[in-house]
This record gives sequence, C-alpha cells and structure tokens, in this order.
Amino acid sequence: MASCERTSACKALAALAAVVLGLCVLANFGLELFELVPDGAPLLGNLDEALATLALAWGLAVLFRRPRP
Repeated sequence: MASCERTSACKALAALAAVVLGLCVLANFGLELFELVPDGAPLLGNLDEALATLALAWGLAVLFRRPRP
C-alpha cells in the first residue's frame, strides 16, 4: 500500500514538472537565445516545441484525471 502511494506521489510530481517545463518552453522565456533544436533546422525545427506540448498535455491529463470509483 505504501509503494502505491509513493508511486502516485512521484507520478504527480513528475506531471507537475512536465507542466512547468512545457509552459516555460512554450512561453519562450529564453527569447529564442537558448533553443534545444534551432527552429531553422530542416525536418526537426519545431521538435522541441512539439515535445513541450506533449509533456504539457500529459502532465495536465495526469493532474486532472478523476479517480475511478
């Protein structure tokens, strides 16, 4: 039972970190001076924004999921 609670807390903390990180990347706090993948790179230009959006969506889904009855 304790491991279930610990796993749940760890997952919630990871989801919160994903939401914060995703929002930071998408809000462009680095003013495009720091880019994980430069936007001008062919085929991979917007990969960091896509991964940030995915992390944000996953984090919000985990945080706002309703418990099963």
